[in-house]
Amino acid sequence: MLGSKSPFFLQSPEALSKAKGNLYTLLSLKGYYLDQVAIYTNAFDYFCQNPAQFDGATIVKDLIDVPGLDLDAMLHDYHYINYNVAASFTTKWKADWLYAKGQERKGKGQYSAFSRFLGLTIIGIGFVPYARWKRGKNINKEDFLKEYETLIN
Repeated sequence: MLGSKSPFFLQSPEALSKAKGNLYTLLSLKGYYLDQVAIYTNAFDYFCQNPAQFDGATIVKDLIDVPGLDLDAMLHDYHYINYNVAASFTTKWKADWLYAKGQERKGKGQYSAFSRFLGLTIIGIGFVPYARWKRGKNINKEDFLKEYETLIN
C-alpha cells in the first residue's frame, strides 16, 4: 500500500522459523490467548507462502515487535488481502480499529495507534471505492468478523 515494500518474508526458512517463535513468545507475554495468537500465526504463515504480497508498515517503520516486523501491520495487510476488508467502509473500519487496538495493547502508545487509525479512516474515503473497483465487492466478512471478535475481546 502506498508504495512501501518489505523483504521480511524473503528470509531463509530458518530465520522465519525463529521469527515465528518470537511472535509466539511476544504475544504470549503480552497476554494474548492461544486463539488470538493463532490469528497472527495464520497471517505470518500466509506471508511465508506469499512473501511478495507483504508490504510492511507504511510511513512509520519504527514500531517493530520482533526484529524487522510490526505484527499489527502484518495482520492489517493480511486482513486487507485475505478478506478484502477494504471493499466495505464497515469492515475496513473494523480492520483499522483492530490495527490501532493491537498497537495499543502491545504498548506502542495511544497517540501513535490512534493517529494512524485517524489517518486510515480519512484515507478510506477514497480507498474503499478504489478497492471495490480493483479487487471487487466480495468480502470474506464472516471469517473476518470471527477474527475481529476474537481479537477485540
